[in-house]
Amino acid sequence: MSLDTSTSKTNASDITLTPYYAVGIVATTVGLLVILILNFFTPLDLIQTRIFGQDQALTWKIIFIIFLPRFLFVLGISYIFVLFGINQMLKPISICLTLFKGGSIPKKEWVNNAQKRLLNLHFLFVFVNVSMWILIPSFLGILSILTGVADHRTVIILSARACMVGLIASAVASQRVETISRRQLIPFFFPNGRLTQLDGTAKISISKRITLVNRLGAIIPITILLVTLVTLQWELETNPVPAITYGRGLITFTSILFIWTVLFSKELNRLLSNNIVDPINDLVDVLQTVQKGQYDKKAQILSNDEIGFAGEVVNEMTQGLEERKKMQRSLNLAREIQQNLLPKQNPKIPGLDIAGTSIYCDETGGDYYDFLLPENDLKNKIRIVLGDVSGHGISSALLMATSRALFRQRSALPGNLAQVTTDVNRLLCQDVKDSGNFVTLFCIEMDMSQKYLKWVRAGHDPAILYDSKQNKITELKGDGIALGIDNSWQYEEYKISNISKGHIAVFYTDGIWEAQNSNGERFGKKNLYRMVKENAHLSSQQILKLVMDKVNHFQRGEKHQDDATLIIVKVCNTP
Repeated sequence: MSLDTSTSKTNASDITLTPYYAVGIVATTVGLLVILILNFFTPLDLIQTRIFGQDQALTWKIIFIIFLPRFLFVLGISYIFVLFGINQMLKPISICLTLFKGGSIPKKEWVNNAQKRLLNLHFLFVFVNVSMWILIPSFLGILSILTGVADHRTVIILSARACMVGLIASAVASQRVETISRRQLIPFFFPNGRLTQLDGTAKISISKRITLVNRLGAIIPITILLVTLVTLQWELETNPVPAITYGRGLITFTSILFIWTVLFSKELNRLLSNNIVDPINDLVDVLQTVQKGQYDKKAQILSNDEIGFAGEVVNEMTQGLEERKKMQRSLNLAREIQQNLLPKQNPKIPGLDIAGTSIYCDETGGDYYDFLLPENDLKNKIRIVLGDVSGHGISSALLMATSRALFRQRSALPGNLAQVTTDVNRLLCQDVKDSGNFVTLFCIEMDMSQKYLKWVRAGHDPAILYDSKQNKITELKGDGIALGIDNSWQYEEYKISNISKGHIAVFYTDGIWEAQNSNGERFGKKNLYRMVKENAHLSSQQILKLVMDKVNHFQRGEKHQDDATLIIVKVCNTP
């Protein structure tokens, strides 16, 4: 994982590693002071008499001459051990920071090592501290036994307490180290988050962390008390004391142990709670902004646990929502543009009643229709084009716009429908070559002065011509493949003469008759034909509305699976 410091909000020059050393010093000092306090209040003066002798009274002189040098000696050894361990732990991080501060760019391998060490730092901190609390007491205990300073029972008490207190101190220090890392180092070394994607790092689930903290706060004080009672029992076997003296001493020791447990457990739980709750609150803030429709705020990823993973997912989600929002705006704009490409109103041609509509299943679609009026004075003549681009969506909308432009441009030039369609097909083949896209087309030309209907069919469903006088439906069939498949295809024009009042021409795309309901049943062409027959006395707009309403009712709320276009042309009268 590489590091792009240009995206980091933290400068290397502002980062210091001193707080890590301070945590080690404070944790060691406090831990030794706790052990000192527990030893001082141990019942029967067990520790004092073992170390200073039976006849030695605990005076200030004894404290300064005998005890203080020993305490400082132990403290010094502990400092050296801890500081050396912390220095080794921070070494990969320190090397990279030094190079960054000097204006150099560390090797990618060095950066990866620093990132791994940073995520493992609080675990290593526990290891170093626990090792110190085990190794140093063990070494000093063995040395004390060999030199006659203390017996093995005293060493057992001191070592056990050191280990138990050390566990608590190490856990608190570890949580504190994690908090420090999240302030500067993690934002610097992980400016783009993605902590969970880094391999070679230790991970512990939140549930296990909480369980571990609870057990530390419950088991360690009991263990200290148990070891103390066992060693006191050994002492009582050789030196009996009055029960009241033993009881008072035991109550005092237990009270001190209780106070220490409450304070340390409270601090440990506070740090753990902050390390868990703060990132969750950050996630909640991000989700609240998302709820308001704002997607620019990102969750800060500061850990590689479940919360870190959730943060990365939320950031990816907000990024996706932002992109989707931009896409939606683009689609809305595309829909507005495409809707403007469709006829804004039905044309007014003497002798004809024309109505058309197109409904898209997505924001944009591949269906289109157009009314082409001659630029000369032939007011009784019109060309109507109905197209269906393969598929639907943006790509189909683009091809639809291209097809519309080509047909409009070519139709303005001399030539019959067959010539126009042939030329459009040749041009379109150049655009969709090797793409697999195509356009089915049905176009007609109606001239009410000469009373004819001409058409060209290019792979589209046949239109129908209904003669209300004879109650007869004729399918306007014809040869012709879809546009964009074969640039050498020559299309043929067909013609019906003697168009008169009562004829109704119906053009449609497959989105009409292929409309399905929840049972998988199709609306079908027969229903369409029947509705045209039954409502032939109505206007074109009324027939169109009835058909579209019937299709919607048939689907029973099911979403349109394809674009649906319908055009009704009714011959009202002839000149």
